[in-house]
Formats: sequence, structure tokens, C-alpha cells
Amino acid sequence: MGRIGDAFRAERRDTAAAPSAGGAGTAPFDRGAAWVRDVLLPALAQADAELAGDGVAVRLDSNLDPRSTNHAHVDFWLAPRDDHGGVPHGPRHSINVREGRDVWLFRPGEPGRVLGPIEAVDAAACEEMLANAAAEYARMLG
Repeated sequence: MGRIGDAFRAERRDTAAAPSAGGAGTAPFDRGAAWVRDVLLPALAQADAELAGDGVAVRLDSNLDPRSTNHAHVDFWLAPRDDHGGVPHGPRHSINVREGRDVWLFRPGEPGRVLGPIEAVDAAACEEMLANAAAEYARMLG
């Protein structure tokens, strides 16, 4: 019985001694979070601004906290800018940066797919992904 408690306490000591709250695995997480902040979030903001005149908003839910997830993560979807009910929201797109290296896209009912390494998924690649999402949402609205 003492082994379990010993293992717990040893890990707590090791984690507390690590340079950051996330432990040794934070360097990859930080790379992914930086890509989200520097590339993805500006692309989402640009898409939101471009769609404003059409009454469409880009909604998002992000998690860039290494204490609560093991990879940088952003969900986005398109929705009416003034949501008065009755108008559907578009499907959720989930972007995950795994191991601080690969950008993955997950969509409902589809297997996840790698968009590429963070170095290759630049603003233009994000713009293409967002243009596809906007076209899909327009088709959905009819």
C-alpha cells in the first residue's frame, strides 16, 4: 500500500521542481500554443471581420492551458452574428496541435486529418480552411 502513496508523493515533488506547471512536456505545448496565437487566431479574427457584413460570426472556444489539456486546442464554428434563434450554427471544426508539431483538423462524422506541420500551416492554409468552412455554411443555410 505504501508504494502507491510513495509514487504519488515522488511525482508531486518532481512536478513541483519542474520549470513550469505543465512539467517536462510544456515545450511542445508552448510551440503549439504559439502557433495558435500567432497564426490561427489572427486568421479566425480576419474571417470574422470579412463575414461581418454578411451577418455571420466566427465563434470559438480555445484551450491554451497546459494544466488542463495535453495539446493546444481551438474549436471554431460559424453562426449568425445576431443569434435570434432559428438559424443554425455551422459544424464545429476542432483544431489540435499535437506534440507541438502537427496541426490536426477534426469535424463531426469525419476522421481527423493532419493539415501539416505547424511550419507549413501558415496564414494562407488557414484562410483556405476557413473559406471551405464559409462555403459549407452558406450551402447549409441554402
